[in-house]
Amino acid sequence: MTVLIDTTIACPLAEMGAAAAGAEESGYDAVWTFEGAHDPFLPLLLAAEHTDRVMLGTSIAVAFGRNPLLLATLGWDLQAYSRGRFILGLGTQIRPHITRRYSMPWSRPADRMLDMVSAVRAIWDSWTTGGRLDHRGDFYQHTLMPPLFRPSPSEVDGFGPPPVWLAGVGPAMTRVAGRVADGFLSHPLCTPEFLRDTTLPSLAQGAESSGRGRTAVHHSAMVIIGDTAQETAAARAAVRTQIAFYASTPAYQPILASVGFADLHPMLHAMSKSGDWQAMGRQVPDELVDSIAVTVDDPRDGAAELLRRYGPYVDRLGFNTPYSADPAILARLARAVRDRDR
Repeated sequence: MTVLIDTTIACPLAEMGAAAAGAEESGYDAVWTFEGAHDPFLPLLLAAEHTDRVMLGTSIAVAFGRNPLLLATLGWDLQAYSRGRFILGLGTQIRPHITRRYSMPWSRPADRMLDMVSAVRAIWDSWTTGGRLDHRGDFYQHTLMPPLFRPSPSEVDGFGPPPVWLAGVGPAMTRVAGRVADGFLSHPLCTPEFLRDTTLPSLAQGAESSGRGRTAVHHSAMVIIGDTAQETAAARAAVRTQIAFYASTPAYQPILASVGFADLHPMLHAMSKSGDWQAMGRQVPDELVDSIAVTVDDPRDGAAELLRRYGPYVDRLGFNTPYSADPAILARLARAVRDRDR
């Protein structure tokens, strides 16, 4: 199976058009954005304007910070403008962020996500067919769609509404993705062991429950890379801190358990209460860093290791760098992966 190589871009809006054009020129198959300090949708409008070939997706947009109609509208408009290249990638975030940062409701996240995706698709179906909108779910109800608020179906002629990809870690949310999503966005912390033993079986269970085929998988692997020993050391330190941040979250403890580090979570969770992220990073052993991240000294060797770890399990592969990595270095790694895989 050929693995597609994607990139994630996080930069000021003023730089997004050039960055996306550069990614397409470098041969990437998709450009993803994520919801951090900035909105994930606006950059993709600029990316669509400056590219012709690459897919464009959110990895992720926080679903529960929005409602189905808002997501349906954003997804439709980006799909129309990009001429069929948009992927609506959604994730839940965790309860404290939804209730305290977004001031939105949280309950039964797997069931809520199932209802949200169903509602978004019901809205799109109403727009494409002209039919009556009548979605009555446990969490979302959409029963009003006057002609004034319906976009023209001709806007998505030839490609239709965008695919929906879901992110998840736990089996319940992963089963929902297998049941209703067009693809699955794996968390960067995930190990190959977790993908093999937990993610793929849960996706298969969800797909089987709804009579669907195999769900495509994207994984953004943590990589440690630099032009000099100093840059590589700084990258390793940043990855270590990022792993500590993720590992302090209860939802990710099963990932740690997949490589024998479940006992690390309680300590990091307790330390996170004081917010001393650098001290937390120092508690992450080298063995855990190397279980999750791939250190790239030579692009050819790095490509071989990435494909060995993730090639059997994923359809799309990206590079997660919680530090400022040189795009040219990452592009060399991407070319090495493509050359080795094809």
